[in-house]
Amino acid sequence: MSELRVDNIVSQDGTAAPIYSKGLNIGAGVTLTNNGDFVVGGATSIAGNTQISGITTFSGASTFSAGASVTGDVTVTGSLNVTGGGNFNTTGIITAGTLNVSGATSFGDITGTIGTLVVTNDGTVGGALTVTGDLTVNGTTTTIDTVVTAVDSLAVDGEITTGGKPVATTGKAIAMAMVFGG
Repeated sequence: MSELRVDNIVSQDGTAAPIYSKGLNIGAGVTLTNNGDFVVGGATSIAGNTQISGITTFSGASTFSAGASVTGDVTVTGSLNVTGGGNFNTTGIITAGTLNVSGATSFGDITGTIGTLVVTNDGTVGGALTVTGDLTVNGTTTTIDTVVTAVDSLAVDGEITTGGKPVATTGKAIAMAMVFGG
């Protein structure tokens, strides 16, 4: 086995980088250090632990099959898909034009502004829910074990009945019903 000891390798005419037409193998346990731009064309496979620092751009489809740990900001143009039962865990801020979430999902505090929140299946709120705007219910409203302390106004389309009899709606009718049991 021959060994080549040099300080610098350039193309034959000395004006460009050499071409490694048969590839380049770096021995196990040896570090490849690059202090300039590192551009890879074609499919790239990285096995084992890899540390990349500085601005890194992945164009085209990128797959991280053993997970990826990122420190700092991540900008994704296009889609970020977490599939196959994988997890997307963050303790920072997620800013998204559209966030499509399916499967069992849990969120910590959600702050800021959500333009439209659409829940297509059942939803459960385990704590207090405060609605600061209008509340529209397009379905059956069921109230269980609660006390109504005040209602500013209540508009009802149709007739209110109890036991098949119309409910009194004016002050005089209510007073008469209280006195005569009607």
